Amino acid sequence: MMTLEKVEINFVCEKPINCGVTALRGFFGNLYRNRPEFHGHMGRKLIYKHPLIQYKIFGGSPLLIGLKEGAYLLKAVPKIEYLELYNQKYSVLKQNTINSMVEFGVTDTMISYFFLTPWVGLNKENYQYYLQLKRRDSDIHGFLNKIIIGNIISMSKSLRYTVDKKILIRSSLKEYKQINIKRNVALIAFEGEFETNFLIPDFWGIGAKVSFGYGTVKRKNGGETKWRE
Repeated sequence: MMTLEKVEINFVCEKPINCGVTALRGFFGNLYRNRPEFHGHMGRKLIYKHPLIQYKIFGGSPLLIGLKEGAYLLKAVPKIEYLELYNQKYSVLKQNTINSMVEFGVTDTMISYFFLTPWVGLNKENYQYYLQLKRRDSDIHGFLNKIIIGNIISMSKSLRYTVDKKILIRSSLKEYKQINIKRNVALIAFEGEFETNFLIPDFWGIGAKVSFGYGTVKRKNGGETKWRE
């Protein structure tokens, strides 16, 4: 277990944001082109690791959230007068920055989470295997649980946390719908909940496409459960 710095920036705009997170990420990516943490690129190349700054839109209101180095960078974001998203300006009425310290890592108790936004767990390599499991009516949840464990390990590596105990997972997930990532490219997403012996900060995302708001988790009913393997 370790303690991380977490920073959230909440924006209240004159009207609800009516576009996707991609535009929000693009706005701050252009604003801070020299900081790859904001946009996930090194020059023209993608950085293939779990991002330390994530973007969300809940109920039409934008949220930026950062951990460790991402938190340090968000603390330096000045007052924003407006957000320009897809050539439409949204005047910012209020900008609230929340700084906190949160626990992260393997714990002795099981924590119950639910996905606030669809979880993108499959890629082109494991998608076909997922379809085979569906056709055979096999253990799909066991397969998805292993992917979530992989997501947690990937997140831990990015945050330089060593997972030194077995990660336990139990989930209740169902297909949500296909997420259109870009033109002619769609991925299956899932909704539902899971339990694990790992502390994940509320409103943080796991899985693929977390930079665009997917896979956002929140503790359920205070979090702790009595389940053991």
